[in-house]
Amino acid sequence: MKCCKLLIVLLFISNLVYGENKDSLELIDIQQTLIRIEKRINSMRSVDRQMEKRLQYLAHETDSIKNLSVLIQNQIEAKEKLIVSNIDETRIVVNKNKEVLAEEIKTKTIYGGIGFVLALSLLAIIYFLLHRRISSDSSAIHRIKKAQDSIQVESVKLDNKLIELLDKQMNVQMNQSAVSSIQGQDHSLALKVADEIIRIEMNLSRMDVSVKGHKQLCKAVERIKNNFLANGYEMVDMLGKPYNEGMKVVANFVSDESLKKGEQTITGIIKPQINYNGVMIQAAQITVSQNI
Repeated sequence: MKCCKLLIVLLFISNLVYGENKDSLELIDIQQTLIRIEKRINSMRSVDRQMEKRLQYLAHETDSIKNLSVLIQNQIEAKEKLIVSNIDETRIVVNKNKEVLAEEIKTKTIYGGIGFVLALSLLAIIYFLLHRRISSDSSAIHRIKKAQDSIQVESVKLDNKLIELLDKQMNVQMNQSAVSSIQGQDHSLALKVADEIIRIEMNLSRMDVSVKGHKQLCKAVERIKNNFLANGYEMVDMLGKPYNEGMKVVANFVSDESLKKGEQTITGIIKPQINYNGVMIQAAQITVSQNI
């Protein structure tokens, strides 16, 4: 009988140890997944910067083509004026001596016609080449836009997956904190989740709402923020709000002449202000646009 009781106690202890090891392995797996997702996001951002540089280059090329077209058009107009001037001079000479200059008039007229035809032909060739070049550039811009849209869709998918993992990890930590509150509250995971949430919100504010998955990601962000609030954490909303010198924040200032004189507005959030049970545990890091 004593042996049976001892066996039951040993089985109970082994189950407890196995459960703790399983939770630890699951947390490690989640952290590794987060690292891979962060690397993928950085790669997507690098591709996005390359696409922006390509768009700037194409815009510069298009401006150069337009300037060349204007220059050629001016040269053609000048040639036409010269031809008209030559014809007028020929007419004056003809009036003075029609018989003597009849052949000369014919020659100049022929040359003028040939020059005009050549000018028109040159203009047609240039127009064709420019049209083909512009069409090619438009096609390239369309491909780049399509690639950017694809990148945004993939970014939304990754952020949705990231939200799910962060939410799961938050729930695991909150459950552990509820069971073992003797060691005190650890805010490190909550602060990391808050930083990711504000990054996703800033991306969403710059993204077209028609991007696939945009609405779903907005709901996921709202859900995890509500979970935050239910566990005592508050993310203070500052985006678009006026800035004043009394704020306990780390502020980066940029000039914006589109604002009213003396106006200062918070236009970017790098790190949000986090309050826990009404007490600030992280100061905000913000970007302030101003016209001073």
